[in-house]
Amino acid sequence: MRRLLAVVPLALALLVLPAAVASAHPLGNFTLNLFSGIRVLPGEIRIEYVIDMAEIPTFQELSTVDADGDGAPETAELSDWAVLTAGRVAHELEIVVDGRAAQPVVRSASAELRPGQAGLDVLRFEGIFSVTSPASAEVRFADGNFADRIGWREVVVSAGDGVALRGSTVPAESVSRALTSYPRDLLSETLDVRAATFSYERGGAAASLPTEEAPAGVPGADGFVGLVARGDISAAVVATSFLLSIAFGALHAMGPGHGKALMAAFLVGTRTTSRDAVAMGAAVAAMHTASVVALGLVVISAERLFPPERVYPWLGLLAGSVAVALGARMLVVRVAALRRRSGHHAEHEHQHRPLSRRGMLALATAGGILPSPTALVVLLASAALHRVAFGLVLIAGFSLGLAGSLIGVGLAATRARELAARRSWTQATRVAPVLSAAAIVAIGSLLALRGLAQL
Repeated sequence: MRRLLAVVPLALALLVLPAAVASAHPLGNFTLNLFSGIRVLPGEIRIEYVIDMAEIPTFQELSTVDADGDGAPETAELSDWAVLTAGRVAHELEIVVDGRAAQPVVRSASAELRPGQAGLDVLRFEGIFSVTSPASAEVRFADGNFADRIGWREVVVSAGDGVALRGSTVPAESVSRALTSYPRDLLSETLDVRAATFSYERGGAAASLPTEEAPAGVPGADGFVGLVARGDISAAVVATSFLLSIAFGALHAMGPGHGKALMAAFLVGTRTTSRDAVAMGAAVAAMHTASVVALGLVVISAERLFPPERVYPWLGLLAGSVAVALGARMLVVRVAALRRRSGHHAEHEHQHRPLSRRGMLALATAGGILPSPTALVVLLASAALHRVAFGLVLIAGFSLGLAGSLIGVGLAATRARELAARRSWTQATRVAPVLSAAAIVAIGSLLALRGLAQL
């Protein structure tokens, strides 16, 4: 106990001090980000091409980079991978000069691993490609690489001395400094630019594209993710990390999310007990934990062949569909009960029915099947660091914190309904079940539509 108390101040300090170099991917740990910096020079169109893989795509790609399978990619292996990648990239770049297709030539290619979150690496590829060009032309550029992956897509066009741009559909400067410093004020409107059209002619002078490089990451790594990669694992550190993971899980649950909204909507309109609220919160948290572990196992076993971000829209569609089905069934029953002359009695009987296992499973699926990317990164990092047991301890603590917050939301909703009933708000209490069912349908519809839009 004395050793545990001695570690607590240090652990709390980790919450406010920079833990390690954080990921340079504020868009998410799943992203694969691309940049094309087109530079028009006398007689040449040069393309600086960058691939910036976040932690999870890097985790999957390393099995290809590490050709000898020793678990430690060497400089030569990174160089070989960069050359192969450059060939694939060039094949998917479309450059049309005055109506004629031009095949880009690889001038250079390099790759390096940089520190990411939770002790995982991030992979960065840089290549230079070029095509010969006439004195003046209209050019169309399109990037077909990694079309099915999500992430930041940016294209810029600038001109060197002796060349003047006469028109361009994209800016001349990179807002992300060639994927080294993503602007946080633009994260709500993620760039997804994959093509550009521009024209140029000889003459004039143009400013150079900024080449200074910003730091690969930003200080202040996510606290929960940082736990898995810290120092030696003593009993005190494990115990303290477990307690902190509970706190992080509780904080995560208090953020915006459909799981809490579904629980609250269900409980406000249904006469369930506090025991039901506890069971529902625990079920949603258990489903979330199962989805994290399942997706993590798939990512590890399928390695680079499985893009995990592509399963998220399908999970969202599934969660939304289940919520719509659950809410629609409740809505039909409650509207019918409300319309009958003896509706108050019928509704009263319906509300007193115990929560069925099928209903519990449906609510848990709708509210918990979308796994937290942060929890998934912790699981993958623990596997990469050979700390699987420690990672599972952290996931367990995170789930306990998540369950605690959800149970709190459920108990609050139950209490609110009981207070409303005691105040004899007859009309409100009669309409509340219908409104809550409609709310579940609305939440499920939004979730399903979002999933469809991302497919």
